[in-house]
Amino acid sequence: MSLKFLGRGSGFTYQHTSAYFTTENKEFIVIDCPVSVFQKLRHIPLKNYEDIYVLITHTHGDHVGGLGLFVQYVYFTLKKKVTIVAPSAMVAADIRTLLMIEGNDSSWFNLITVENLKDKPWFCRAIRTKHSPELDKKCFGYQLVVDKEKVIYTGDTSTLEPFLPYISKGTLLYVDTSVYYGMIHLKLEDMLGDLIELTKGGVKVYLMHLDDDFEAEKRISNYSGIEIVEVITEG
Repeated sequence: MSLKFLGRGSGFTYQHTSAYFTTENKEFIVIDCPVSVFQKLRHIPLKNYEDIYVLITHTHGDHVGGLGLFVQYVYFTLKKKVTIVAPSAMVAADIRTLLMIEGNDSSWFNLITVENLKDKPWFCRAIRTKHSPELDKKCFGYQLVVDKEKVIYTGDTSTLEPFLPYISKGTLLYVDTSVYYGMIHLKLEDMLGDLIELTKGGVKVYLMHLDDDFEAEKRISNYSGIEIVEVITEG
């Protein structure tokens, strides 16, 4: 597992889903920033990194609820600016509004879209997907390169279809998974067959955004190549 997870839970759990990775160029990249993750980020020695990025998948509270606090923490405590990466201009506008409502000055952070990451070897593309109807055209996953491994991070999604063209042998697929609740999420019972087929093609599957860790573990226990992401206890 190339990403380090700070949480793996869904919206109404205690530790929301977020992961991070670092680069040899002293870059720290975290995917989403809910409040539960902000509390863990404070224990990571961020002062050791030259650039801090937050990749946003969408603007639900369990993904961006701690973003304003994180901006303030980095700016006032570390004397640095967080670079927030929006997957589209529409999402960037929403993020700016959210940060302004929370009392953040625009001089405290950098807000860019994914087009500004084209020179980063770890970034490939943002992939628009379907999730909440209220956030139509504003929900995304990412294709990344982490520790020289191909990574697909779905974010919250109700379908695998947008990601399939970018999944091949050797890909690490981090996928939104629900045991009990489907509709705007991928339900494990319905998607398990597809995930098994992907593992037969050399894809490593990691389940995240779980509503029931124990039940999910039971349902995948007989299948190699499918695991639940591990969460670090401290930064």
